[in-house]
Amino acid sequence: MNISRTDLQAALERVVQIALDRNDHLPELPVVQMNQNTDQAETQLLTSRLPTTGQPLDKTFDQVFDSVLKEAPNANGPRFFGLITGGTTPASIVGDFLATLYDLNVALHLPKETNAVTIEQLALDMVLDLCQIPREAYPGKLLTTGATASNTMGMMIARQWVGKKRFNIDIAEDGFCGKVIKVIGGRAHSSVIKAVGVAGLGRGNYIDVSLDQRGYKWDLEKMETILKAQRNGDSEGSIVVVGCGEINTGGFTADIDKIRALCTQYDAWLHIDAAFGLYARAMPSHAAFAANIEMGDSMTSDAHKWLNVPYDCGLFYTKHIDMCSEVFGGAKSAYLDTGKTSIPQPLSVGIENSRRFRALPLYMSLLTYGAKGYQEIFESNCNFAVRLGEWIDQHPDLELLAPVYLHTVLFRVSAKPWAHPEGNDQFIEAIKGTEKAYVTKTVWDGQPAIRAAMSNWRTELDRDLPIVQQALEEALQSRTA
Repeated sequence: MNISRTDLQAALERVVQIALDRNDHLPELPVVQMNQNTDQAETQLLTSRLPTTGQPLDKTFDQVFDSVLKEAPNANGPRFFGLITGGTTPASIVGDFLATLYDLNVALHLPKETNAVTIEQLALDMVLDLCQIPREAYPGKLLTTGATASNTMGMMIARQWVGKKRFNIDIAEDGFCGKVIKVIGGRAHSSVIKAVGVAGLGRGNYIDVSLDQRGYKWDLEKMETILKAQRNGDSEGSIVVVGCGEINTGGFTADIDKIRALCTQYDAWLHIDAAFGLYARAMPSHAAFAANIEMGDSMTSDAHKWLNVPYDCGLFYTKHIDMCSEVFGGAKSAYLDTGKTSIPQPLSVGIENSRRFRALPLYMSLLTYGAKGYQEIFESNCNFAVRLGEWIDQHPDLELLAPVYLHTVLFRVSAKPWAHPEGNDQFIEAIKGTEKAYVTKTVWDGQPAIRAAMSNWRTELDRDLPIVQQALEEALQSRTA
């Protein structure tokens, strides 16, 4: 197998040209191009076979670009409001390319050979700096593949801590030994429920104590009753999960200080799921929403959301790095034993034994834009959400379903032509069909709804709001056209 320098250079030059063209024209490109022949295209792709003899790199480039990328959604564009998807800053694009070019496995801290693990720790501390959280609040920190992996880590080390604190057992070594660990929360994100199942805690052991749909207020009396009963027995313990940034509204759980006090009193672990809500702390106008999140025993966030670095990049923080070592460092091959170092070995405190240098795009982006640059992105997105929410609230055929707390707008279509069971989904498809904006479906108060989350550094109020408004008007008219 041999790729000549000339072939590689030609391919990389094409990549660079595409990158430059996308940077210049991404706001003008279709957000998504709907394909009506997906079944046929999938069948054709899935029935293709591995070639016996390879082909020139330029031919592979053409094939992939035409069949995979040419009509791919422009998910890092300024009007892609689906899920909670950030863009990719130029600095992070360069960092991601360099991470691929050098292809380091950041599983071991080998300071005499590379400072990659040191850079990871520094980047994670810089995020704390950005969010006005003292670095010493979370001495344990690691990058993961995303918030789901980080929430899973949180559940796994939490169960270890509760097992030792409540029952004097080592769950990582001996299993649950007949004990049950409940998970108490309020409107937890699906990734938390998934993590509860993956960690073997049992999804049926999740208890929701919220008093409203966005998990703002909890029934703290109910929570204390559960914790008190557990303390008086010898078979149950609890992990408490607080959400900072409810997925439909961007709302935050209140009274974290009171929740923390109850956890301390009754030996429960407090985990904070702040996948995107962490960054409210970077804005003086919104910081109060995320007050006291540094009180968690562990905390989850994402960089590929509002920090606008490429997928995948999750953040995990904990006050108890020793629990990480007990859960993830128990079995190690002899060739991976490098002895004790100043920074814990990533493979001994995290899930993965093989880890990409995903810190590099994050580090380069943080250095390039700094705290002020990121604060401007966050504030701009929040302002855009408020303005879009105001417009929807005044529109006769649309209904705003919740106040805009952060950067997410929750609404539904109320026009009569769309008022039928499938109307919500069809309206979303009509919005996508304009190729001007992308939103996703959800459920609110038991009814279909629509959510739009602004997380992209490129989103501009003056340019993009009129285009989004036009897309919604076109979608409304498409039913009667």
